[in-house]
Amino acid sequence: MSGYGYRRRRRGMSSDAVFVGSVATVSALVIGAAVVAAINNDEQETITADCVDTSSVAPDGSYQPVDDRFCDGGSHSGYVWVYGGSSSGGRIRGGSTIRPGDVGITSRSGRVIVRGGFGGRGSGGGG
Repeated sequence: MSGYGYRRRRRGMSSDAVFVGSVATVSALVIGAAVVAAINNDEQETITADCVDTSSVAPDGSYQPVDDRFCDGGSHSGYVWVYGGSSSGGRIRGGSTIRPGDVGITSRSGRVIVRGGFGGRGSGGGG
C-alpha cells in the first residue's frame, strides 16, 4: 500500500505542474497580445491638423493658419480645423474640414488633438 500512496502523491504533483505550466502559458499569451496591441497603437497613422481662419480664403483655396486655441471649445466662430493639409508660403492648402476616424491627429504646433484607435478623445472643430 505504501507504493500506491507514493504513486498517487506523485500523480498529484504532476497535475500541479501541468496546471502551473498552463497558467504560465496563458499569462504569456495575454502579455504578448497586450504588447502587440501597444506596438500597433504606436504605429497608428497620424495626420496633421491646422486651425485656420475661414474668412481668409484666397483665390487658390488656401487659408491663413491661426493659433490652435481659436479652434478649441467652439467659442470662436469662423475658425475650423483643416486635417491633412499642406503648409506652403504661410498658407494651408488642401486637406479637409471633416475629421477622419481611427487616426491620430496632431496640430502643426505639436499638440495632440486626437489619439488614434479606439478610445481616442480630444477637441476638434467641424466645418
